[in-house]
Amino acid sequence: MARQAVDAIVFDVYGTLFGFNRLAERARAIVGDLPLLDRWRAKQLEHSFLRTILGEYVDFWRVTEEALDAACAQLELELTQEERAHLLHGWLELEAFPDVGAALEAFRERGLRLAILSNGSPMMLEALLDAVGLRTRFEAVLSVDAVQRYKPSPAVYALAPAALILRPERILFCSSNGFDVAGALRFGFQVCWVNRGNAKLDALGKHPHYAVHSLLELLEHL
Repeated sequence: MARQAVDAIVFDVYGTLFGFNRLAERARAIVGDLPLLDRWRAKQLEHSFLRTILGEYVDFWRVTEEALDAACAQLELELTQEERAHLLHGWLELEAFPDVGAALEAFRERGLRLAILSNGSPMMLEALLDAVGLRTRFEAVLSVDAVQRYKPSPAVYALAPAALILRPERILFCSSNGFDVAGALRFGFQVCWVNRGNAKLDALGKHPHYAVHSLLELLEHL
């Protein structure tokens, strides 16, 4: 796809800036080898899609709670209240990928404006960014709470150009998630797929402007 210069980079959070290894360790410590985290994440996305379609929004913390309960029901697991709370709190203590800090600093040194656009609730995002000292790197931290819809709704992507006062094509959107790549392309952003897990892209046949394995690799293309 045609590339052009951009003025800002907007990042997805979950799976893009932050990984799930620490949360997976919490889950394994409680349930062993049962695929709880995979089921939980799948249910989390499924519920967010369904609630957007039905117009029955609740914030992402509530979605995450409901998804954990649904995943446990599927696996016939009964967690104690302490175990449930420990797992949920893990979403506030995810680890940033090793390349993130250096890449963000390099983007800023090149004069690029940085922002976040996430399904996460404001509470979840602020806690996560503060925990790793990244909050000040971003000009804006945008949550779907503002429009009460989840990605890939166009209303979500519209938050970024409105906040940054830029045309969509002047924004590069980075995500590791295929549905997010598809939604961002459809909206009109330039898009970078951050392929953290050597996966195959499932974005309804749409092709991003860039495909990288790390944010440091993206620097080579800008």
